[in-house]
Amino acid sequence: AFRAVPVKSAPPARVSVEWFGHSFFRLVSPGGTCIIADPFGPEMGFRVPAVRPHAVTIGREHPHHNSAGIAARNPLVLWGLGGDGGECAKVRKTVGDVLIYNVPVTQRTYERRTKGSAFVYEAGGLCVAHLGDVAEALTPSQLRRLGKIHVVMVPIGGTFAVGPDGARKIVEQIRPNIAIPMHYWDDESLLRRFLRGARRVKKLEQGPLYVIKRKLPPPTLFVVMGHQGN
Repeated sequence: AFRAVPVKSAPPARVSVEWFGHSFFRLVSPGGTCIIADPFGPEMGFRVPAVRPHAVTIGREHPHHNSAGIAARNPLVLWGLGGDGGECAKVRKTVGDVLIYNVPVTQRTYERRTKGSAFVYEAGGLCVAHLGDVAEALTPSQLRRLGKIHVVMVPIGGTFAVGPDGARKIVEQIRPNIAIPMHYWDDESLLRRFLRGARRVKKLEQGPLYVIKRKLPPPTLFVVMGHQGN
């Protein structure tokens, strides 16, 4: 007689997100593609991790964001700015099972506005955005180019990027399922301002955040990650 054999379903596709401090993140796709964003070097003062990515994205020309040389394995480096650092490059590249593209944003120096890039990573049915050092609220055009974002990493530290209040405005514009603050030098006062009035906050002291599309929370859960840079 025929006997039905249960078939194990495949595990759900997940993306892991890990923070090393400042604006330095590592993403790993369901297919194992490893991407790092805005890596810093030893001058940052945080521990520099040993990383072997397939690709590196650089959103700002500064050693705290563009230290691609720390990576082993000679990865593909995707620069958000052109060769002179003055104009935004156009990036749209598939690496393994990850589609990566950039969106030009406004950043700041001490003296003036300048140009930079946000990056979006599409994998496992998810869209993750790293906003770099975005310094102003997003325009309708920028929001259209970003597309539907499930997870956003947003700076909150001020000076060269938006501060806590500006960051909250950007989160309200994007309405991601998950928002992760970055670029605040472990300043708890900045973090408290950013989270003021937030209804749902999750603290993840260590380890990666695992994101699965069918298990996404409704907008917006604020996830405060512990970083591995100490």
